[in-house]
Amino acid sequence: MASSSSSAAAISSPPRKYDVFLSFRGDDTRKTFTSHLHAALLRKKLHTYIDDKLERADEIKPALLEAIEKSKLSVIIFSKDYASSTWCLDELVHILGCKERDGQFVIPFFYDISPQDVRKQQGSYVDAFAKLEGRFKDCMDKVLKWRDALEKAANLSGYDYSNKAGTEADSIEKLVEVILNKLDCESSSNLKGLVEIETKVEQIESLLCLDSSDVCIVGIWGMGGIGKTTLADVVYHRLSSKFEACCFLKNVRENSEGKDGIYNLRNELLREILDDKNINIKTPSIGSELIKGRLRQTKVLIVLDDVNDSRQLELLVGDDLEFGVGSRIIITTRDRNLLNEKVVDDKIYEVKGLKHNGALQLFHLHALKNKSPTTVYTEFSRKVIDYIQGIPLALKTLGALFRRCDTEEHWEEELNRLKKFPSEKVLNVLRLSYDGLEENEKECFLDIACFLKGADVYYAKRILEIRRFSVKGIQNLIDKSLISISKKNCLEMHDLLQEMGRTIVREQCKDEPGKRDRLWAADDVYQVLENDTGTSTVQCISFDTSNFTRLELCGSPFKKMSNLRLLIIHDSRLRVEYDIYFVLGAAWFYNRCFGGAYEKNLDLSQGLRSLPNSLRYLYWQRYPFKSLPSNFSPQNLVELRMPGSFVGAELWSKNQNLGNLKVIELSYCVHLTEVPDLSRSKKIEHVVLYGCDRLVRIPSYFKDLDKLRWLNLGECTSLEFLPELPVLCCLEASGCTSLKTVSSSRNSLTQAWDKYELFRGRFIIFGCPNLDENARTNIMADTRLRILRVATRPLKTQQHKEEEIVMEMTSSIPACCRTLGRTDSARTLVSTVCAGNEIPNWFCHENEGSSITIKLPRNWYCTDFLGFALSVVLRPNVFHKDVMLGCSCNFKTNSGESHKTIYPSHYPSKERGVAYSKFGHVFVWYSAFALGEGANLNRSNSFYKLVTGACFEFNAVDAVGLRGLEVKKCGISLLYAEDVETIKSGGNTGWSSQKKKKVRNEKLRI
Repeated sequence: MASSSSSAAAISSPPRKYDVFLSFRGDDTRKTFTSHLHAALLRKKLHTYIDDKLERADEIKPALLEAIEKSKLSVIIFSKDYASSTWCLDELVHILGCKERDGQFVIPFFYDISPQDVRKQQGSYVDAFAKLEGRFKDCMDKVLKWRDALEKAANLSGYDYSNKAGTEADSIEKLVEVILNKLDCESSSNLKGLVEIETKVEQIESLLCLDSSDVCIVGIWGMGGIGKTTLADVVYHRLSSKFEACCFLKNVRENSEGKDGIYNLRNELLREILDDKNINIKTPSIGSELIKGRLRQTKVLIVLDDVNDSRQLELLVGDDLEFGVGSRIIITTRDRNLLNEKVVDDKIYEVKGLKHNGALQLFHLHALKNKSPTTVYTEFSRKVIDYIQGIPLALKTLGALFRRCDTEEHWEEELNRLKKFPSEKVLNVLRLSYDGLEENEKECFLDIACFLKGADVYYAKRILEIRRFSVKGIQNLIDKSLISISKKNCLEMHDLLQEMGRTIVREQCKDEPGKRDRLWAADDVYQVLENDTGTSTVQCISFDTSNFTRLELCGSPFKKMSNLRLLIIHDSRLRVEYDIYFVLGAAWFYNRCFGGAYEKNLDLSQGLRSLPNSLRYLYWQRYPFKSLPSNFSPQNLVELRMPGSFVGAELWSKNQNLGNLKVIELSYCVHLTEVPDLSRSKKIEHVVLYGCDRLVRIPSYFKDLDKLRWLNLGECTSLEFLPELPVLCCLEASGCTSLKTVSSSRNSLTQAWDKYELFRGRFIIFGCPNLDENARTNIMADTRLRILRVATRPLKTQQHKEEEIVMEMTSSIPACCRTLGRTDSARTLVSTVCAGNEIPNWFCHENEGSSITIKLPRNWYCTDFLGFALSVVLRPNVFHKDVMLGCSCNFKTNSGESHKTIYPSHYPSKERGVAYSKFGHVFVWYSAFALGEGANLNRSNSFYKLVTGACFEFNAVDAVGLRGLEVKKCGISLLYAEDVETIKSGGNTGWSSQKKKKVRNEKLRI
C-alpha cells in the first residue's frame, strides 16, 4: 500500500515517525476537505500520514496499523458514509486503542454529520449499521466494538463543522491551530534525557515574544559544552510549525571555514527557506531583488548555531537580508560581544550550568543507566559533580566512562585519573574557545588559570598590568564565557577550563618544567628549584610552601631565570592566623611565624645571594632575611609584598633604585622599627605597614609622595606621631594605641585645588584613645577641606567606577581583614572616624541623641549649595569596626508638604576587628547623593526651594554582631561653595558661620 507524507523536523525523543495521522472516508472528503487539510499540515512542516490508495481491501493492512501507532496525533474526519467503511471503523478502533495505551492525541472532526448522530449512530449511520449487522450477523462482537468506538470518539473534544458555519478554509485554519497546540504540549513532555531544560525553554520563548509581529533576534550565550545547541534545538522543534519556513544551521563556526564555506552556508539557508534548490550565490551581497522580495514575504524561524565571527552574522542575517513579519532568529555563541552587533542586551540569554541535583541526575543517567545508585556510588558521584560543576557535555561524556566501572575501587581510580588526565573529548570542546582568542587574551587566560583564579578583580588587573598585558582581556574572557566575576568581585573559572589552561602550559615542555613560562604545581616547582633546572623561559612562579616537606635552596635558586617577572611564595596555613591576630596580637603572630609553630619548609641556610633583576612583582610571605640581596637591582620592581617577614629598615641599600615601585606591603613585620627609604620612590601609591607594632615613626618626606593613595598603619601600636600627608592619601590607622599627635595636611589639601584628581577619602582612626585635642582638631579640620575639595568638583568627575572606589581602597588589606562589595558605601565620597566625644566645631547644628530638627535659612537651596555633611558620636563601647550608619531626612515646607529621603547605608571602615575607646568615636561623612537618590541635587526641583525645615534621624548597627549601637550626639553642616576660599585660608564664613545652634530636645515648628 503506497503512502505519501510530508517531512519536517520532529523532536527525536518519542519513538514516533509521524506527527499526524488522517483517518477519513475517501469517497466523501478525499478531494475536498481532507486534501486541503493535508496541504495545510504540509505547509506547517508537520510529518503527516495520509492513505492515498483509492481502493481498499476488506481488512486493514499491517502497515496502516503501524502508521497509526507511530503517529503522535490522529485526526478522525467523520462524514456521512464514514460508518459504511469497515476499514475506517477498524482504523477508529485501533486509534482509540493507541490513545488508551500510549496516550496518543485524538481529535474528531465532524464534517457533514453531527456529533449526536455519530454518538448514537443516527441519520446515515442507521442504514450503515443495518447493513453491517447483516454482513456480520455471525460476528456481532465486532459490530458492538465499532458502535462503542463511535460513541467514545463522539464524546471526545473535537471540532463540529456539520452546520457548515464559515468557510472550509477558516475551519481548516482553526483545526490546524488545535493540532499545533496539541503537538506543542506533546513535545513539552517528551524531553527524555534532558535535565532542567523546561524552564530554560520557557525563558527563551518569552524572549522571542511570539505574539509580536516584529522581527526578533535572541542570543543564547554560554561556555562550550554548557548546552546552548541542545536548548536551541528543543526551542526550534517546538516552534517550527508556527512559521512558514524554518532553517537550523548547525556548526556555523566549523562549516564556514574553508573556501566559500560561509557562502555555502548562506546558500543552504536561502534554499531551505525559499524551497529553491537552484539558489547559488557566491558574492558578498545577494543582488537579486526577487530573492530579497520573497524573503520579505516569508515568516521564518532561523537558528544559527555556534557563531564565532561577526562576518558570519553579516552574511547570514545582515542588513542585506530582510525577513517577513513575525520572523524569529536564534543565535548561539560563546562570545557575548558578537551578539552586541545584532541583539539588544535584554534579548541575550546566558546558559548556566546545571544545579547540583540536576547534574547528579544527568550523570547517573549516563553512568548507571536505569540502575538506582547505592549510597556509596552517590557519594562518588558527588565528587565527580564537584569536579565537573554542571557542564552537561562533561556529565554525559564522563558518565559514559564511569559506566564501565564495576567496583568502588574502579570508580575511585577513574576519578583520580580524570583529575590528572582530563577527558580529551571534553577538553577539545573547551579548547575551541581558547584557540579563538587574541594573543593578549590567551596570556590573561593562562595567568588566571595558573595562579589568579579566585583573586580580587582589582588585584588581578594589577598583576596583569605588571605583566604588561592589557586588562581589557578580562572583559573579553567574560564575554567568551571563559571566566566570570563573583558577587564578592573575585575572578571565577570553571575547574575544567582551569585544567585546560594548565594543560596548555604543561604542553610547552612535558618532561622539563623548567622550560615552561609558568610554574605553580608543587611537584614542578620542587623539581626545578631542587635540581636548579630553571631557564630563561620561566616568567612566573607561584607556590605554596605548605605543600613541601622540606626544600633546601642554594644561594641563587633563581639565577638562570633571567626573565622571571613574577615570584609568589606563600604559606596557605597562615591565612587563618590573620584573624586570630586581632585577639592575640603581633607577638603571638610573630611566634607563630618564626617561633617554630610551623616547620621551615624552605631551607635558605646558604643565604640568598641574588634575585633576577627582571622581577616586577615579588610576594614572599615570611621572608627570612633583613634585606634584599645586595646585588639585586630592583629598578623594574612595581610591587613588593613581604607580610610576616623578618625585614628591617635596611630592606635595601641607598644605591638600590626603586623608582618604579608602586606598592609596598610589609604587614606584620614585627622587627620593623623604621620605614625603608621611599624618598626616591616617587611612583609609590600604596604603603601597607599593618601590624608593625614596633614601628615608631613615619618619615616627614611622605608629604612629598604625591602619588600616594593609601597608607595603612593599622595596629602599629608603638606609633606616636603622624606627619603631614599628601592629599591623595587614604589613611587606615586603627588600633594605633600610642598615637598622640597628628599633623594637619592643610598645605597639601589647599595647594593646586583646581588640579584635581578624585579621591574617595577614608580616614579611619579607630581605637586610638591617646589622641590629644590638637590631633582631633587637625583631623576634623582636614576632613572639612577634603569634603569641600570633593563637593566643588563637577558631579561627572565624581562618577568613578565602583570597582575602583571599593577595590582600590581595600586591596592592600589582607583579605581576611576587610569586607568588600559595599557599593552603597562606595557612594560616600569622604569619611572620617576617630576617637572622640564631640561633634566637630565646624558643624553649625548639633543635638544630643540620634535625631536633630533644624530650621533652614531662607534661600538655603541656592545654586551654591553643595549638600550636607553628617556626623554622629557613638557612646564608649566595645564593638566591631564593621559599623553600619544610617540616616534619613524628612524635608518640610510651611504648607505642610513633606518628603522623606533615606540616605545609602554608610560603612565607615572596610576592616574587621574590635574597637574600644573611653572617648567614644566621632564619625563624619559626606555623600554626593546629598538629597537622596530621587532628587540628587536636581536644581529644577521646585520643592526644595519651598522647604523651610528638616528632621534628620540617625542609627548605628554593629554589622557583625547585628546589634544596635547608641548614638550619643548627631550633627549637620550645610555646605556652600561661597565659603570655600575663606575656609581654605583658615577662616569661617557664609551660612556655616552662623552661631552654632545647640538644639536640645526641642521641636522646631516648621
